[in-house]
Amino acid sequence: MAKPADEDEQAIDRLTLYMLKETYCAAAGALMRMSPQAAGVLFEAFERQIADALQRMHAHRSEGPDSTAIALAVGDRIADILDQAHRRQFEPVTAPGLEDRSLKAVRETGISNEAVEMLADLQRRFPLP
Repeated sequence: MAKPADEDEQAIDRLTLYMLKETYCAAAGALMRMSPQAAGVLFEAFERQIADALQRMHAHRSEGPDSTAIALAVGDRIADILDQAHRRQFEPVTAPGLEDRSLKAVRETGISNEAVEMLADLQRRFPLP
């Protein structure tokens, strides 16, 4: 089989993302109907795994010099999918100006401010019930 051309490769990537999004949204909806509590726990685990992976991408510069920008863009795209799948609103968990204790603990570990802000954004987008 011949190697796909650039346009074909872009179509493959676009359709793969679309199919994964549709499948995840359908599975998330079914899980929420069956067990909202289990869904919440599972979604929280997914979000933490994604945040950890994006943090590693940023920290290790695994995607080259633009790793941070790429990690942020990936985080935005995934957050949009998760928001659609979980049907959550973009409201902060705490009052403005107050920092969640878990974020304070993360900040104290010494990871970069960019990574902490990325995690804070995920928390704002997907607050715990």
